[in-house]
Amino acid sequence: MKTYHFLCILLFSAISFGQETSMKPLKNPSFLGLNFEYGHILKHTHSLRKLDNAYPSGISIDWSKFLLQKEAWDFCNCFPKIGSELSYYDFDNEDILGQGVLAIGYVEPYFRTDRSFNLFFRIGLGGSYLTNPFDEISNPINDLYSTDLSFALMLSIGTTYRIDEHWNLRLLAKYNHTSNGGVNTPNRGLNFPTLSLGITRSFIPLAFPEYEKVGKREPPKEKTRLSLTHFSGWSNTSIGGRDKFYVFGFAGKYSRWIGARSALTGGTEFIFDFSKRKLIQERGDGENFVQAAALIGHEFWLGKVTFGQQIGVYYWNEYVNSDRVYQRYSLTYRISSQIFAGFGLKAHRHVADFFDLRIGYNF
Repeated sequence: MKTYHFLCILLFSAISFGQETSMKPLKNPSFLGLNFEYGHILKHTHSLRKLDNAYPSGISIDWSKFLLQKEAWDFCNCFPKIGSELSYYDFDNEDILGQGVLAIGYVEPYFRTDRSFNLFFRIGLGGSYLTNPFDEISNPINDLYSTDLSFALMLSIGTTYRIDEHWNLRLLAKYNHTSNGGVNTPNRGLNFPTLSLGITRSFIPLAFPEYEKVGKREPPKEKTRLSLTHFSGWSNTSIGGRDKFYVFGFAGKYSRWIGARSALTGGTEFIFDFSKRKLIQERGDGENFVQAAALIGHEFWLGKVTFGQQIGVYYWNEYVNSDRVYQRYSLTYRISSQIFAGFGLKAHRHVADFFDLRIGYNF
């Protein structure tokens, strides 16, 4: 509770400072917000199903800035916000799950800004500090996280009600996920949807410009991409006292622009996971540890940045110890017209398999 009080004092001290600053109009008004959250821990592992339901509660403060230029409007027929959020959560299970602090940067496009009620979406990425990781002796049940520091991902949808040109009420449905990306095991991932109620204040009066809606977008100069990618990381497996095994692979992908900023993709990847080779050696059989899969999916082409989501199905996987279907997520940046780099995540449903760094070439 002392943490809650400290965050409240910090936020409203900042708001008071903002009220004393000049009212000179700015192109991109800044906001401060305070939010209270309540949710539910998804019990997607057998160990957690033995426990009582856990209902996390939290408080967060955030800073954000509207981008009101014509170029920002033309990108999505909306006014995007960029911001950062610092959240504190009590996971309602002190002995096993503990508490967490999440720091996330986010992008938040707003629609229907000509009305009092606005609709928005949010995607955020950052890190988390979790207080009670897995320990074989003191906390063996917590197979959701095994490191204090983890990655954090947040997806949400919400609405705001504009009270006046300074103040807004906000209701937000969020899906929160933390995982160390396979750096250490166990690492099932902590998943907790929450409902957030908050209030925000702009330091200057907010007035949305009136721009014409952009019609059909012109296609990019290159409508197709054929790429080859190399990726490397560490698998999320604990075998014989070891909890880190090298994994690498190669992927080929064909992407086709379909309109706006979207593309459909298809391809294949070959994965060399040395944790599976270790399991095969312990079993004493001659199965091949190499995995191969076909993938289909979707990409957002956002200038030099590409965000991809794919579904993979194994067509070669002699040693089966997981689902035959998995998800792939990637975020890359185009360094030049042909070379790109970034990172990716492979997961089977709610369970992260491995996090990888990648570099590729567009033909």
